[in-house]
Amino acid sequence: MKAFALRRSGEPPAVLELPVPHPGTGEVLVRTTAALICAWDGHTAAGAPNGLGHEAVGVVEAVGPGVCPSYVGRRVGVEGHGRLAEFFRAPAAGAGLVPLPDTISDHQALYAAGALPTGFAAAEESGPPPGGSVVVFGQGAVGLGATIAAGRLRGARVIAVEPEMKRQRLALRFGAHVVIDPAYEDTTERILELTGGAGADRAIMATAAPAAATAARAGLSASGRITYARCRPPQSSGARLARALDLIEGGLVNPTVITTHQFPFHRVGEAFGRLAAKEPGMIKPVILFPRPASSSPAAPSLPVLAGGSTP
Repeated sequence: MKAFALRRSGEPPAVLELPVPHPGTGEVLVRTTAALICAWDGHTAAGAPNGLGHEAVGVVEAVGPGVCPSYVGRRVGVEGHGRLAEFFRAPAAGAGLVPLPDTISDHQALYAAGALPTGFAAAEESGPPPGGSVVVFGQGAVGLGATIAAGRLRGARVIAVEPEMKRQRLALRFGAHVVIDPAYEDTTERILELTGGAGADRAIMATAAPAAATAARAGLSASGRITYARCRPPQSSGARLARALDLIEGGLVNPTVITTHQFPFHRVGEAFGRLAAKEPGMIKPVILFPRPASSSPAAPSLPVLAGGSTP
């Protein structure tokens, strides 16, 4: 099989030919149909211990000892790492593996497998009071997830901070009450103005920009606190993934509008490089994996997007 993986320490990742893994006891083998890549994969390439890719959906191809054969053929979403490969192993029970309903497309499910739950978890950890103010710095996929959770799920007044116009529009679409553009406004002054001089109750950091951290500290109220959005280990029950799927299926949010580019798997290195270089206009690139010649599409296909090509 082909996998996008690290070669040696200090070398950039590349598409390599590797053996197809065998599912062990209690595991399933998943054939990947689509995946997302994000900035966290860049940290992995720089030396973090986990494999590349942590947002993927696919079809169970085989099962290991102790797993019911009925798993074979199921579409699943999976939290975890090492998913930028044509096949990967995953525990059949827990660790974020969740069967996908027929009403959810692969494209929608990708966001439930990573970006949305990460943003949701940051908003929950932050704990903005209902009706209180929360400033979400950065409106990439994770920041948008935090905006959705803080505003629509927890009833807070969300102030988004984001310099890029496309992300600003998505923030407003996903529930931000106002957007601050740090390229044209003093972020701290604007936060204090919007909060009547009291400062924000909470700040959520979905960007590593030093200026954002400075503004967050200066714009907080005396009792305010900062929460950093970060990748968390998969939950044993897959609860975060399942909850995100419920919200998507219920029509509360359509995360597919976050996708800006799509690439076939053989161009995953290009997609990775362009995202790592912070190409303007790129938020989330989706990677499409080749389908076996004998299989029929399991879900609606993705639209053709700028900056990539269909397989």
